Amino acid sequence: MSTGIDAAHTGAATGPDRIASRAQFALAGVYFLAVAVALARAAQFSGRLYLPHQGDEFTGNADLWPGALAVVWLALMIVMSSVPLLSGLMALFALAQLASARVRADRRRRRTLLASTVLSALVVAASFTPQAQTVLGWLLD
Repeated sequence: MSTGIDAAHTGAATGPDRIASRAQFALAGVYFLAVAVALARAAQFSGRLYLPHQGDEFTGNADLWPGALAVVWLALMIVMSSVPLLSGLMALFALAQLASARVRADRRRRRTLLASTVLSALVVAASFTPQAQTVLGWLLD
């Protein structure tokens, strides 16, 4: 009888597949939070939720990110421009992990990694929509 613990049977949170799925969920959450913050900021100026664009009537001449909010603007710019690229790269990495025997053998890992990969693909697809490009252009303005 062995007193050692087999790491494969403990459900330890190690392994590249778990790291990939957690990173994909985190990137998707950060991206959608950034979009929500940008839309909420535009709604503060118009009094309603709408899709802002460069030079619109509500925010065209307003100082959108005064003072300390400039840090929020910078964070939104970085997130909305880089997270789709990172999500795409993580999805490619996750596809390679899905082909591994370790992930194929464990149904829960496979489902989690597959769900996070689909979510990453949705982030990439959402970033290419005209609406997302309009919001990003509004932030750049």
